[in-house]
Amino acid sequence: MNRGSLNYSCRLSKSAVDLTHKTRPLITSGPIEQGVWGIRGSNFKTSFTSTSVLGVCAGMGPVLTCPWGICIDTDGNVLVADWGEQHRILLYPAQGVGWPIINQGLSSPRGLSLLPDGQLAVSDSMHHCIKIYQYKAPQD
Repeated sequence: MNRGSLNYSCRLSKSAVDLTHKTRPLITSGPIEQGVWGIRGSNFKTSFTSTSVLGVCAGMGPVLTCPWGICIDTDGNVLVADWGEQHRILLYPAQGVGWPIINQGLSSPRGLSLLPDGQLAVSDSMHHCIKIYQYKAPQD
């Protein structure tokens, strides 16, 4: 993974933040190299230290064109709604190369949420609906 610093002087535009994961909050941002940034830091007002960058290099999986919504599953996999050219949902595992898990039937997916029964809810903004997909087998 790439490591480095992200310093900014203005508000991140087109950004979404997922702070639900216990060890690594994430920010997606369109203008900053079209990628998903994993960040950690005690001062969220003035500077960030990136812990990883996903979706920028084809050698690490699909390149993101316009990442918007993100969520993290219990295994540490990062799911990304990419509403750019291909309108898809991508999975970047905690280790290894990412891949698309949904690449048909969406038009401008924006938000993602994992539901308790192993389902993935996706907001499909151009179809004006929420689509529910089976992501993992329900736990008994």
